[in-house]
Amino acid sequence: MPKLLFFDIDGTLFDDSRQLPASVAPALRQARVNGCRVFLNTGRTLCNLDSRLDSLPLDGMVLGCGTRVILHGKTLRALEFSPEDTAKLRAEGLASGIPLVWECDTGIWFDPEGPSHPMIAGFRDFAEKAGIARDIREGDPDFRAVKMFAFASPEAVRSLLDRFSAVSLPFQAINRRNNNWELVPAGCSKASGIDLLRQALQAPLSDCYAFGDSENDLPMLEHVPNSVAMGNAPASVSSCCAYTAPRPENDGIAEALKALDLI
Repeated sequence: MPKLLFFDIDGTLFDDSRQLPASVAPALRQARVNGCRVFLNTGRTLCNLDSRLDSLPLDGMVLGCGTRVILHGKTLRALEFSPEDTAKLRAEGLASGIPLVWECDTGIWFDPEGPSHPMIAGFRDFAEKAGIARDIREGDPDFRAVKMFAFASPEAVRSLLDRFSAVSLPFQAINRRNNNWELVPAGCSKASGIDLLRQALQAPLSDCYAFGDSENDLPMLEHVPNSVAMGNAPASVSSCCAYTAPRPENDGIAEALKALDLI
């Protein structure tokens, strides 16, 4: 039975300066030669996949914290909201007064009618450099909500989630620290993506390995028995994992795969 390996991107495959260490691709290729199956498992949505990842020997992807799951080029799950439901979500977001950035499969979207926040400038700079920045326009059919980033207090975010639930569109919040939150549709997570893929491949959970560095990786790291925290992970993440690897820039992925006898 092949081992299934699930890798976060930012801070795991990429280092903190968003560079892909030269040791990553050869290590993943050797893992596949050894019979492993290799998957991305990321909060990034479909539009936001870096071309440098094309060099990696991938069997599939879990994108958008489980909102899209792909195996051997076939989409097993694709959750994006209809234009009508997207409009409801946007209306509740605007009514809440919380600054939001929308991550959709078509781009990273910014709301000209929404409140500003210092973090939004950084998101826009990143999205513009990647060519995926979009401004929301009323009735634009390409604006189909998948997930969001919110910048507000815990109390304000709980109130926003209540608003979403009141219009039958429940979401959950992932704490990214310093009043930064990742908002994901209820029932979707990096763990649910793992389960969909392993069930499709008839693989037991005991053969699944997850590699991550941040709190949005906790659903998958806590779900699998073979969990790896990168050396740059906070204690709240590394304390939940079976093994801690070196930092990405110190060949953390390659060293972890060696330590786990996967290469």
